[in-house]
Amino acid sequence: MPMQLRSLQRLLPAACLLAATSAAHGALAAEHAVLKPWPAKQATPPLRLTGLDGKEWNLAQLRGKVVVVNFWASWCGPCVDELPVLNALARQDPDKVAVVGVNYREPLDTIERFANAHPFAYPVLRDRGGEMFKQWTAGVMPTTILVDRQGRARWRSVGEIPAGDTRLKAAIAALAAEQEQTKE
Repeated sequence: MPMQLRSLQRLLPAACLLAATSAAHGALAAEHAVLKPWPAKQATPPLRLTGLDGKEWNLAQLRGKVVVVNFWASWCGPCVDELPVLNALARQDPDKVAVVGVNYREPLDTIERFANAHPFAYPVLRDRGGEMFKQWTAGVMPTTILVDRQGRARWRSVGEIPAGDTRLKAAIAALAAEQEQTKE
């Protein structure tokens, strides 16, 4: 038996288990999205990636705004379901809040096809090797992180953000107000 076929046969059960686990976890996450404070002892990792337009992008460019960083993939059902919520956030107050999508390890043509079918109201960045995903998330998709105006990660939401959820909006408003209070 050729070596490639043996390798595939060994990996197939693991891939099936991973797919089943991901599907089950995605459904659980969709029902039980939780907004928690960013771990106090964990520093905010840098976020430097390339956008779909090929331009380099850096989180530091958005200092002064509350930034919503969303890690997603086109194959993630809850990620697709929360897209209208994120688009609404991006359009709501662009002078104070910026939304950025970070795609996990998909080829450019896959992301572009998805974006044509599901338009984004915010920039999409490519995490080609998954390093940012590893540094910023607990390994679950979707994950959304709120970054304050000074560039510090403050909140993390794991799982789908439902359309009627007010927790994320309240946390964004609190971060925006926090900055305004320090200006006075």
